[in-house]
Amino acid sequence: MLRSVPVLRLGVAIAIAGLIIGGLAMAGIAAGSRSSSPVASTSRAFQPALTYTLPAGWENPEDLTDFFQLRPTGSESEGIYLFRDPKPASQDASCPETAQPLVGGTSKDMIAWIRSLPGLVVSDPAPVTIGGLSGETVDLGIVNGWTASCPFANGLPTVPLFVGANGDYRWVIAGAERLRLAVLDAPSGTVVVDIDSFDGQNVDGLLSAADPIVKSFSFAKP
Repeated sequence: MLRSVPVLRLGVAIAIAGLIIGGLAMAGIAAGSRSSSPVASTSRAFQPALTYTLPAGWENPEDLTDFFQLRPTGSESEGIYLFRDPKPASQDASCPETAQPLVGGTSKDMIAWIRSLPGLVVSDPAPVTIGGLSGETVDLGIVNGWTASCPFANGLPTVPLFVGANGDYRWVIAGAERLRLAVLDAPSGTVVVDIDSFDGQNVDGLLSAADPIVKSFSFAKP
């Protein structure tokens, strides 16, 4: 897929207008590594460069300068997603691929904005350090009774979270999706680490499986 031609995805994997959607609206996929045994690797494109160790049964299908994915091999319903300096998504009902204005650029700013969104239930923030970067982490999902839906979601409850600085991706939480989000302060912006179960069915198992992987993270220093 070319970076200039977005592919739409939402939280719960569904098909809309012939497109497969499951969490991300994004263009440009770079094949990464697949692990048959625990192996240490370093991102080729994502910045700051990330060193990580994957267990058997996990793979790295996407490695871009501003987006990085780790997942159980072949899974379309869960994984670990990293974003470089994402912008808070506009909350306009049309769900445009533009940023919400007047939101600061630190981890505290981003977490405070997420906690202010009426369509989400969000835990209290906790301090976190991942790979040498520090920030805050929260658990979140769609609040019961929320009905607002992006035009491309066929009525599925949605809340836009992030867009890329250049409009090259859009991240939307939808339906029963559950995620643990860490927003980390990095030089010239933030890094977001998202442990995400699109259908919410295996979130506890995913968090358990993702924990040693995230603990293996090390971000390169500038």
